[in-house]
Amino acid sequence: MMKYAIALTMLGASSGVWAQAAPATGPVSVEILSTGQITQAANRYRLTVTLTAKGADEAAAGSALAAARAKLLQQLGGLNVREAHPDPAAPTSVASLIATIGGRSKPSFSTEVLDDDSEETPQSTATEKLMLDAPSRAAVESARPLIEANGGAVSDEAIPLLIDYVVPTRQAKADALKKAQAEADAYAASLGLRRATVTRISERQDLTAGAINFVGQLVSTFAPKPAAQADEVTVQANLTVEFQLTR
Repeated sequence: MMKYAIALTMLGASSGVWAQAAPATGPVSVEILSTGQITQAANRYRLTVTLTAKGADEAAAGSALAAARAKLLQQLGGLNVREAHPDPAAPTSVASLIATIGGRSKPSFSTEVLDDDSEETPQSTATEKLMLDAPSRAAVESARPLIEANGGAVSDEAIPLLIDYVVPTRQAKADALKKAQAEADAYAASLGLRRATVTRISERQDLTAGAINFVGQLVSTFAPKPAAQADEVTVQANLTVEFQLTR
């Protein structure tokens, strides 16, 4: 028991030494990993729709599917709901990664298997997934009955997104830099130094930190949110900032 008491006493003494460290003469280099984020109201919503159509064979089913898609997109155009197109910008977050995915899947086909004594004619079914962008929650809800009336089904909840991720990402980086500066200033103060000057900024992350951040963004994007946050999009940015602490 005594050795544990001695160990705790030594640990407390070393902590006190750290807290009361003698002023450094400088310069001292410090590297800080910082995460910044910005939250904005969504200005588009991504829908994933499954469309199906039937025909006497695959060719007929494919033609029926194309006709159903064209009719649906024409009707949805009145609600300003349109086929989603991939965002060409490089993704910097889970939300912007979703924005880079758009368009439609390649149609898949299946043919009914009937009993040998059945008098019915087997039909082929064509299926594809179509991604749509709506400008508001109201447009999403108005689009649902039109989608269902044209042989479609909304397979997922609408995902709130932004039209442009460039400006919010820069704002998130500025937030990360501000937080890193505050940490560097705290380091400088604890060492008796006065200035914390940025010497290098990097957007690279090690694999572990990147994986943890990605999982966190996935949870934030797809987990159920309170009603007040359901239409918000959070954009994150991670920076590694190097400082030189001097007098």
